[in-house]
Order: sequence, then C-alpha cells, then structure tokens
Amino acid sequence: MNIRKAVKIATVVGLLCQLPPLAAQDAGLMERARSGDPVAQTELGYVYAVGDGVEQNFPEALKWFLAGTRQGYADAQYNYGNMFANGFGVPQDLSEALNWYRLAAAQNHMRAQYNLGFMYDNAQGVEQDYAEAAKWYRAAAEQGHSAAQNALGVMYKYGYGVSQDYAEALKWLKISAESGYPTGQFNLGAMYVNATGVDQDYAEAARWYEQAASRGNLSAQFSLADMYIAGHGVERNYPRAGELYLAAARQGHSEAQYNIGEMYAAGYGVEQSYVLGYMWAEISSRTSDVFHRSRANRNRDAMTQQMSQEQVAEAKALASRCLDSGYRDCKP
Repeated sequence: MNIRKAVKIATVVGLLCQLPPLAAQDAGLMERARSGDPVAQTELGYVYAVGDGVEQNFPEALKWFLAGTRQGYADAQYNYGNMFANGFGVPQDLSEALNWYRLAAAQNHMRAQYNLGFMYDNAQGVEQDYAEAAKWYRAAAEQGHSAAQNALGVMYKYGYGVSQDYAEALKWLKISAESGYPTGQFNLGAMYVNATGVDQDYAEAARWYEQAASRGNLSAQFSLADMYIAGHGVERNYPRAGELYLAAARQGHSEAQYNIGEMYAAGYGVEQSYVLGYMWAEISSRTSDVFHRSRANRNRDAMTQQMSQEQVAEAKALASRCLDSGYRDCKP
C-alpha cells in the first residue's frame, strides 16, 4: 500500500468550484440570489467564501450555498460539501461532506464524483471501499477529470476495486498525462521505466517525467534527476540532475535532500560546499523515516571532519532557517 500512496493524488477537496471572475462587481447578483436564482446564490456563496471583492465571510457563504442546495443545484451541493470537508465556517465533518457530494454526484457533477472516489479510496468519512472508489473515479474520468483519470489508471495498475489490467492502466494514465496533469505524467513515465504493460523505454519515461517536472511534480523531479545521473533515456548531466534534486528538495522530498547534500559535499554538478552539503543532510535527517535518517546522519557527520566548528554552526542554523521558512530561505 505504501507504493501506491507514493503515486496517488494528494488531497480530496482543495478548492471551491471556481465561478466567473468579478462576480462581486455584478450589481444584480444579490438581487438575483434573493429572488431565488440557484446559480446566483451559488455564485454569491463563492464570492463570500473566497473574498472576491468583499470581505471573506464563511457564514454568509454557507447561507447562500445552502439556499442553492435547497433547490437541488449541483454546484451548490458540491460547494456546500467542500465547506464541511475543509472546515470553512463549520466544524470539519467529512461524513456531512460525503452526503452533499453524493447528491451532486448523482447529478453528474464531475468534481463531486472525483471527491467521492477519493473519499472511498482513502477512507475519509466512510469505510474504505475500492470498488466504490473506482466507480466514482470512472464517472468523473469519463467526463474528462484529469485527476480522476490518473486515479483510475492507478486502480487498474494495482488491481484495487477492479481487476488488475495494465492495458487499462496505461490507457487512463495516458489520457490524464496528455491532458497536462503532472501526476498522470509521472505515473505514465513510471510505467515505461518499470516495463509495466509496455516495453521498457527510458527515453519515453524521461519525456513524461520532464513534462511533469516542469509542472512542479516533485516525484518526477527526483526520478528525472536519477535518470540524468545514470544516463538512462537522457545524456548523463550532473548539473541538470542537481537542479532537479534541488527543486524536489525544496518541496520537501527527503531523498532529494539527501542526494543534493551529497552533490554539494562532492562538488558533482554544483559548486562544492560542505556547508550546503551539511545543511541538506541535516534537513534530510529531520524529514526522513528511521532508515533514511540514519543514512543522512552518517553522511552529515562525515562532513564535519572537513569543516570548522563555525561552518558546522552555520550549516545547522541554515537548516533550521530553511525548514522554518518552508524552504524559501535556504541560501547562506
């Protein structure tokens, strides 16, 4: 299950359903909402939920979303569910969110279908049920939801809720990848690396990893860096590997943090710096599991033989500053 989690999508309900911009500047919006127009009620709820031209006001957003739900409007049901899923203006209640997603999904609301699939997949507000997850992922995927297409591909790859079928996995991952979804691009690349349902093709894998990495996918950044180190599917290029490890490290990828630390210590592809090498090894130690932490500690401690006490103190301070800043301030 841990392997699967590494290639899964990250969250169930990040954002409210986006609506046309400048809704707050529409002088007639309030009037239409008060007159009972469910579309206007939902738009007004969104305006208050995100603070679009007005002060953010979750209770007011809830009021207008609820008004829309009373008329059976799917977008209102979906957004009202999101408020409960995220705890916006109400205590977080995943079971309540699930109920509203079900209502919207029954009306073919694509995002609600995806969220339902995710919740069944990950036991959020409901008992885990892979078959039910696959059902809702498929419903959303067939409407063009790229994250659902990726998720359905992963279900087929591992045989969760469906019969394992690499051809179907490849089909859905390719559709997701071609839509520009970075997780789908990474997962498709992994199929080519591991010869899962296709002949092994490092060049094709690198092509998809490159696209995902350029969109900020940290797993793709890390895996593509490995390919540049090994020369698999691409020409060996240590500077490019260093750039990619660093990009993933700044997103919290502990193995990338370890690797870029080694590169700084040795001067491979980057300007040699024991201070930065120690810093990244220390960060990797703090963010890793037990096995990888001990490895990072050994690497970090070995560097101290080449460093002054002042440099070690500087590196420790840098590591703390880097972590405290959310990886925004990691330079000496």
